Amino acid sequence: MCSLNRSAKIGGGVVLLVAAVMVLQIGADAWAGYVMFLSSGLLLALAWLRYTDDANLLKRAIESVPVGLCVFAPDMRVIASNEQFAGMYGLTGADVKPGTRMNQIVETRKAAHGLSERVIEVTGEVGAAEALRSVDELRDGRFISISQHPMACGGLVEVHRDVTGERLAESEADEAMQALIEKQYAIDQAVIVAITDVRGIINYANDNFCTISGYSRDELIGQNHRLLKSGAHPKELFRDMYRCLASGHVWRGELCNRAKSGKLYWVDTVITPQLGPDGRPVAYMAIRVDITARKEAEAQLSFAATHDSLTGLLNRRALLDQARNDCGPERQSGGLGVYLIDLDGFKHVNDTFGHEAGDNLLKEVASRLRSLASDRDLVARLGGDEFAMIRRADDDVGESALDIGRRIVAAIAEPFEIEGHQLDVGASVGIAVGPEHGSNPADLLKKADLALYEVKAAGRDGYRLYRPAMLDAVKGEKALEAELRHAITAREFELHYQPILDVGTRSVHTAEALVRWRHPVRGLVAPDRFIALAERTGLIQPLSEWIIEQACLDAVSWPPSVQLAVNVSATQFKRGNLFDVVMRALLRSGLNPQRLQIEVTETVLLEQQSEQLQTFRRLKAMGATLVLDDFGTGFSSASYLTNFPFDKIKIDKSFIQGLQSRECAAVIASAVVLAKGLGISVTAEGIETESQFEDVRALGIDFAQGYLFGRPVPCNEFVRAPVFRDDLNRVCRTGTFGGG
Repeated sequence: MCSLNRSAKIGGGVVLLVAAVMVLQIGADAWAGYVMFLSSGLLLALAWLRYTDDANLLKRAIESVPVGLCVFAPDMRVIASNEQFAGMYGLTGADVKPGTRMNQIVETRKAAHGLSERVIEVTGEVGAAEALRSVDELRDGRFISISQHPMACGGLVEVHRDVTGERLAESEADEAMQALIEKQYAIDQAVIVAITDVRGIINYANDNFCTISGYSRDELIGQNHRLLKSGAHPKELFRDMYRCLASGHVWRGELCNRAKSGKLYWVDTVITPQLGPDGRPVAYMAIRVDITARKEAEAQLSFAATHDSLTGLLNRRALLDQARNDCGPERQSGGLGVYLIDLDGFKHVNDTFGHEAGDNLLKEVASRLRSLASDRDLVARLGGDEFAMIRRADDDVGESALDIGRRIVAAIAEPFEIEGHQLDVGASVGIAVGPEHGSNPADLLKKADLALYEVKAAGRDGYRLYRPAMLDAVKGEKALEAELRHAITAREFELHYQPILDVGTRSVHTAEALVRWRHPVRGLVAPDRFIALAERTGLIQPLSEWIIEQACLDAVSWPPSVQLAVNVSATQFKRGNLFDVVMRALLRSGLNPQRLQIEVTETVLLEQQSEQLQTFRRLKAMGATLVLDDFGTGFSSASYLTNFPFDKIKIDKSFIQGLQSRECAAVIASAVVLAKGLGISVTAEGIETESQFEDVRALGIDFAQGYLFGRPVPCNEFVRAPVFRDDLNRVCRTGTFGGG
């Protein structure tokens, strides 16, 4: 023990008392900072206790310290401790009484609270090591901070402080910081972040911002955000944005920016102002999400909804919508030219070369129409092989309308090179102009359709300008259609028959059934007034079924050698039930199928040739005779004779009427040679004079038909006609009929 004089004793006590008072004043958090100061005089103070009556005062000072305090002599035995130290570990006064070794206290604490195996070795000698600090975690979850401060004269002072709350707070703060870091990282990876000052100068840009813009961080920092301006937005959008931000509010919207490469990209943007102490913005943070893929998908959907998928032209709805918006009367000072275009011969291309070639042809047609249009014009595909063009002019379009129609027809008439084939199609164009014919694009399109209808009726491959008389004609046709529907229901039709003679015997061989309409007001209506209308409206279907059935019922009463010829329309073939209709008529009438001739024109054979061929074969197998009518008027009539099982051909009357010309005679002679070579008989129709009859007989014609032998008459008159009665008398005399 150090030798102490009285002045030292008194000084140490004073130091300790002063220190205790300071500790009480500053609190436990500052204790560790003063312990070295205390330790230098602590042994002096403890020695002084032996000679003073102020021990209770010092004890109260130690107990008032809000930390666990234990003082060890150089031999690591307890000199003094406070109750806070014992209570912290659940120790009794006997466990920490003066003279108890440090190792005993450590072992007791370990047994009770599971301290770490580490035991701090402190020699307690003068000049010992510097202060040591550690934190022990107890079984009950508390954290105890232990500070061991060697004293200058040997021994040490241990300060034990419960830092559980601090550790938990630190842990929570660490977890919060980690979560914040992770969120910031996730945000940084997922979105585009930029910070600008109030002038728009960029002072922060994350990696995503650099990636999508194509600029490096060095190229962005210090630049105004207008660097990315695309020009896709009106100035008003940015004016409203800055007003919103300047007032301290958050702005959100979708923006199109331009990357360094020039490529446009879209971002969903949220801009938040960072406010200063005065409540005014000092900076702006922009968080953006790349929505370019979504915008492109929306654009594709929008394009698909307004454009034809094959040609890329506008569709009907988009054409009318844009015409109303861009070409409406309130936006134009000139006029409109509306052109409705229908391709001629397109179905033949599809049937001959396939639908892929047809699609490619439609694309080429679209390209040619675009080349005729200006940037102000609208071009659309309305469906199938139908197109439309709407032209806007600053002056009157009436004068140029027909010239544009002519140019369209000429452009389409140029041959197309498709898949190594030269394809030729034509165009029929109906034209309407505004404001002369109206100002509504939809109404103008309807009137152009009326003009197109007239072009088709006149033989196609041309153009017409709408006239009010066309509308009157359509109204008349609609009225006629209504009457025609009623006539079919009311059975106002009747069949007339015209004889076809055997040229060698000049006797009746066949009677052709021709339909007539016995109109209650107009009287007898010829078929050329209503058959075409019936075909366009689909009424030909029930009418044809009635004709076939009624003709079979009439013919069954004729002499067995007289055959019946009926005409079948292309519509009847397309329906696909012709064989069933014929079979039903034969069964109901009892007519022998070998007495029935089915006459078809070339138009029947233009589409679905494989299906038509199957129907022909079934009819022929049943016993019916197949006849190709109007032979010579089509461009491929001869080829049909080798592809279809025809038994007869009928040479069109136009060749008979021109028989005196060398050309017509050559056509007839060629047709006869061709037919004879194929084992097919030939009928000449339209014979009106004996001279014509002698000429066709000289050419080798087998059968003849025309006014020379009789006009079409009702069935009851037909059987009483002289030519028919002469044949009937011949049957009675010889037992034969008309060479049949």
